[in-house]
Amino acid sequence: EYCVKEINMNTNQINQLLTFKLGSETYGIEINKVREILTYPVVTPIPDASRWVKGVIYLRGEVAPIIDLRVRFNITIEPIYNERTIVIAVKTQDTRMIGLVVDEVSDMESVDLDKLYPAPDMGTSIAPKYLKGLFKKDEKMIVILDIDKILDKEEMQRLSRHSQERDGSLSG
Repeated sequence: EYCVKEINMNTNQINQLLTFKLGSETYGIEINKVREILTYPVVTPIPDASRWVKGVIYLRGEVAPIIDLRVRFNITIEPIYNERTIVIAVKTQDTRMIGLVVDEVSDMESVDLDKLYPAPDMGTSIAPKYLKGLFKKDEKMIVILDIDKILDKEEMQRLSRHSQERDGSLSG
């Protein structure tokens, strides 16, 4: 006779979030996506890349693109890169390693994902399709990003094509 330990898999998803700042707004991503937090490294630029793709770095044995979320979502017009600029290295659903440039890392929060407010259709710098929802913390709303949607391969290819057309890439 033996006892089977029942693992509590109830629907309440209490999730750890890493919160960070983009401009004056606070955003969060699920901590299980985060692999590392580093200060802005030396980045190898990629020719003809979108404005928000800063280049690549070698991270944990992988070549990781560095994406500036501040530029990607038009939050900062002239972003600053210095020793206080932070890169959050995340692992996507399809196991790609990607570095996200943010202004500063704020905190860790425990959030019940069942109790999120739905993302509004307007009022945030970031389109609702890229958001998981919002949660309230001390009278402030924190926007939770859906990192897999933001970093989706097709989505990024579509956006980089769009930004090249808009910049009128005349190479040739």
